[in-house]
Amino acid sequence: MLSKKPYLGILPIVLIVLLVLWKLAQFVDLDLTEMGQDMLSFVDVELSDEDADRLDRDFIPGIEYVASLSGLWAIRFLLAAFLMSPVSLLLGRSFPLYFRQSIGIATGFISSLHVMVFVLSEGFFPVFTRFELIFGFIAFLIIISLTLTSSKKAMKLLKRRWKSLHRWVYIAVLLVIAHLVLLDQSWLIYATLFSFGFLLRLKPVKKLITRIKSTSK
Repeated sequence: MLSKKPYLGILPIVLIVLLVLWKLAQFVDLDLTEMGQDMLSFVDVELSDEDADRLDRDFIPGIEYVASLSGLWAIRFLLAAFLMSPVSLLLGRSFPLYFRQSIGIATGFISSLHVMVFVLSEGFFPVFTRFELIFGFIAFLIIISLTLTSSKKAMKLLKRRWKSLHRWVYIAVLLVIAHLVLLDQSWLIYATLFSFGFLLRLKPVKKLITRIKSTSK
């Protein structure tokens, strides 16, 4: 009989993903009586007076808003996955594998949704016309590769190559930050948090933290 513990452990991640999908669904209008592209449409988002003055427009196209919001949540899940090891180091306790896997899968799922909405809005080939989109697309390919190889079976199959493959997450993080900077999005807070994750992965820093924790006991 399967243990219920893993399922209870991933419940918060599942609930967050469902909440994100519910939020996105508010701006999607699905008409099953229509066929083709007319079946799916997006609800425009009315801006506040402050945002309207800042952006010089009253509305944001619904598909643009959904693409932006899904991208934001994809970055948040990536950040959560990236900070698992540093937080484990600080707490002195590792997170269960199934919990880390669930965050990784959520990252891949929301990232796929983000890319799908963008392609639906702009088309596929425009991805290769701007550096910020190229960086984002390469990061997406890396994230999907890591998501598809996050299982125990993949670990056994790839053996030593599994760790080498999953170190590509560092490249994905740098590409995501470049993606945000070039898009002129709110990148500073994410760059700071990702940098914190990089810092705590440095061997001298890890040794210092371990020494501090051992002397404080």
